[in-house]
Amino acid sequence: MKSLLILSLFLLVSCATARRDLNIVLAGEWLYENPAQSCRYDFKKDGTFSGEVKQNGETLSRFTGRWGVREGELLYEYTSDALGKIPPGTRDRDKLLKTGSREFVIEASDGSQRTYRRIR
Repeated sequence: MKSLLILSLFLLVSCATARRDLNIVLAGEWLYENPAQSCRYDFKKDGTFSGEVKQNGETLSRFTGRWGVREGELLYEYTSDALGKIPPGTRDRDKLLKTGSREFVIEASDGSQRTYRRIR
């Protein structure tokens, strides 16, 4: 019984540490872009973020919110959008496929994959 308790505690601590480490890795400014669209996120260590989406050079959305990582997913809760496109309280999630210090890859809810590259 004692061994089971120690193993459970070890697993709990290792999961919490891995999540905290991933939050530290993702903190910073990131950019995804293709010929028609770009999306920039600035993930802060305090769990807040800001960003914007542009299409053909025109800003479609400029937003803020809270972010975190749980069970292999990048979670967002939007708190504001200067252009009124995303209502406050909107939640979204992307599956994290790959993470690193210079890039991360997500699978969006529509099944598409996007590679974000660190810009700062």
